[in-house]
Amino acid sequence: MTPSGEQSHFPHFSRRRRLAEQRYIRDRWRDFLSVDHRGMMTIEGVPVDRIAKRFGTPVYVMVESEIRRRLRRYKRAVGDKVSLEYCVKANSNLQILRIAREEGFDLDCSSVGEVILGLLADFKPRQLTYTNLNKSEQDLHFAVKMGVQSITADSIEDLQHIAATAKKLRTQVRTVIRVNPMIEIRGYSTKGNKYGIPLKQVMEAVDIAAKSPFVDFRGFHFMGGYIHSTWTLRTAARVLVKIIRACQDRRVPIKTLSMGGGFPAAIGDEIAFPIEDLKSFPKYFQQLMDREGVTMPVQLIFEPGKSVVLNAGIGLMYVVSNKEIHHRNRMIVADGSTYNFIPDALVQTDVRYDILPASKMFSPRVHKVTIGGNTCDAWDLITKGIEMPKLEAGDILAAMDVGAYAQVLANNFNTIRRAPVVLIHENGTLKQIRRRDRFSEMFAPELDVLKMAGPNEMEYYNNLYRVNIDKIWKGGKGKKNGAAKKGK
Repeated sequence: MTPSGEQSHFPHFSRRRRLAEQRYIRDRWRDFLSVDHRGMMTIEGVPVDRIAKRFGTPVYVMVESEIRRRLRRYKRAVGDKVSLEYCVKANSNLQILRIAREEGFDLDCSSVGEVILGLLADFKPRQLTYTNLNKSEQDLHFAVKMGVQSITADSIEDLQHIAATAKKLRTQVRTVIRVNPMIEIRGYSTKGNKYGIPLKQVMEAVDIAAKSPFVDFRGFHFMGGYIHSTWTLRTAARVLVKIIRACQDRRVPIKTLSMGGGFPAAIGDEIAFPIEDLKSFPKYFQQLMDREGVTMPVQLIFEPGKSVVLNAGIGLMYVVSNKEIHHRNRMIVADGSTYNFIPDALVQTDVRYDILPASKMFSPRVHKVTIGGNTCDAWDLITKGIEMPKLEAGDILAAMDVGAYAQVLANNFNTIRRAPVVLIHENGTLKQIRRRDRFSEMFAPELDVLKMAGPNEMEYYNNLYRVNIDKIWKGGKGKKNGAAKKGK
């Protein structure tokens, strides 16, 4: 909120600020978002124009306090007896992984690359699970030698591959079977899902795992995904507990059960999964176990990802042009893109991001606009048909709720460098946690094999591109600083 002294100096801005917040700012952002007396959006008290000037645009801003808030809400909801793993694929930035570690989370990794990131973020190998649909022998060798907590088998073939590789390595491999419980409830269905071993084949997989001398079978994994209610979890749990009981009858010990993640977070008008609703699940699960007569202690696991980081991410970009299409309709072109800045807008066409006029929060919305990205592709439209103030080149737009999947899905389409990422602390301190791409890095996979660049050629191009025009030319009059000084 504005300090009381500021309000007394600008009494008319105080009322306008309240109106702007009612119009633009959703409740989920109010802990870190506000507006200063100029109508400029601030994040943790830092004006966005200051961030844009310092780091350039487009740029991602991740709000540390919001990430920690979400992680702590999960910890409070499930209690100490349930294990929590942050799902790395949602946002794999090393600094965010470190925050998850500091808050007591393990990691759910979808690739060897994510396992390596976890190790670089100072997680112990036993704090990492490795879950995906297929693994090469090299993948398995790496994961086994590093000593990850477990490796998830997604199919009968995957399980057989794990067993065969484990035999070659002469090493016990801690293995979990991913199950498709084939459920359908309230619009949610796993019957067409690509993940997991279908229910009718699960006991066949259990027999393979139990009979393989180098497979240390640990338990089961449910894929989760877009779960809007605990009713879905309860339905899946009833199926999985029956499987656990069948294993107990066969004297196959089960140690862990992951109920997965996929808890939706809010984008636009969408409703988020109520994290606190998980509080009742551990008790319900134990009741199921007791009802089925399961006496084995089973460690419950949840794997939240998107719901932790999505609403903590803000994308800042400059308006570069305003084109009048028809009457009140405008085409606003920004220096961000759906390809290398907000790719989820292409992957999920029903996603409608909140785009805020970050530098004109007090201005009335007078135009209906489409916001186009800066790539040479007609499909590169960030959003369509939203009301905006009169925008000019140099105004700042903020794409809200871009903390999950935007950064990890971003690409170099049009050979454009991907945006940097800045972490903002609760006290307003800014820390760059990923810099903008360099051309030499983007071209390296081709130059390494084609050998088409001279020894200093890329360095020359990079240095030429990085020239600061304002430092070379004075006053934009075509005279170099040195020449200007001599003329004085």
